[in-house]
Amino acid sequence: MTATGPRRRSRRTGQARLRTVGALVVAVTLLAGCQESAPSAGQDPASAAGSAAPAASPGPSPRRVSPVALTRADGELSIGGVRRTYRLFRPPQERYPVVVALHGKQSSGAEMERATGLRSWAARRGMAVVYPEGRHGAWGDGWRPTRLRPDPDADVAFLTALAGHLADRHGADPGRIFLLGVSNGGNMALRAAVQAPDRFHAVASVAGQLPVAPSAPAARGGIPTLLIYGTDDPLRPYSGLATPPPAAARFEEPPTPTIGAEETARAFAAGAGDGVREWLPDVDQRDGTRVRRTSWRARPEGGPVLLYTVRGGGHTWPASRGDQPRALGATSQDIDASDLITRFFADLP
Repeated sequence: MTATGPRRRSRRTGQARLRTVGALVVAVTLLAGCQESAPSAGQDPASAAGSAAPAASPGPSPRRVSPVALTRADGELSIGGVRRTYRLFRPPQERYPVVVALHGKQSSGAEMERATGLRSWAARRGMAVVYPEGRHGAWGDGWRPTRLRPDPDADVAFLTALAGHLADRHGADPGRIFLLGVSNGGNMALRAAVQAPDRFHAVASVAGQLPVAPSAPAARGGIPTLLIYGTDDPLRPYSGLATPPPAAARFEEPPTPTIGAEETARAFAAGAGDGVREWLPDVDQRDGTRVRRTSWRARPEGGPVLLYTVRGGGHTWPASRGDQPRALGATSQDIDASDLITRFFADLP
């Protein structure tokens, strides 16, 4: 599973490569009738959504920030005696929000940057973006130890330490550190948000799901969350991967068991009631996808939760740029994941 990324619609060149433990997890049950069909050609998406009213975009009006030039400032820190590195692109101001972007398995921060173009979207919104490097080309997204990761909490420790390091060393606003990941990195971002909800202001994931926990404690919501997931993902099904296949030659570690995309969203939205669904415009009718957004209203003690279900989408980053094996499935051009996510982060109070 590699990092994937967005591209401008005018440059459609194909698909891109790509613990609190009891806070959120498996004690969430899907409501019946979640899989209504997408609207047929010529049908009004609003009427196809049933009796649910169109979802309003949660949060305040967008913050208007002038684009800035980002300066590269790479660095490293040692956690548990292990040297960890990162690539940082930061704006000139003394205090700034920062997006911590986690690449996929057998990928890198540089590859994720090329695939997603996150840096340019961050610059437009006065944000920094940092690409930390996973160990062994991946992230320890599971709760149990493995041969390569005898300490299953090592990467959570690294990411929380990195958040503090960015604030202390580079001037990042400690109250506006956002976590984002794709694929294995998406799983990792969601898990870290569960274990360290006070460290990260919000979390987003593309083609990532919440790893199955050793137990099923009561779930609670709180952290603002945005999820994007394809229903035709050939690597990790939309409904989850309860029993992963064994490790393969290319991936020394076996895939982590995860719950489904909707179950993941409901865990983060626990206590917010039913979500409101809305079909988004079919911007590109040639890409074979339709996007449905499910929104859970913000509560006084929590934040908005959004799930973008890409009907027909694969293990890909919507509006990605670059080439990606067709085996990963279709890439939607109806939404731009990098634009969507950075805007979601920037609009949060």
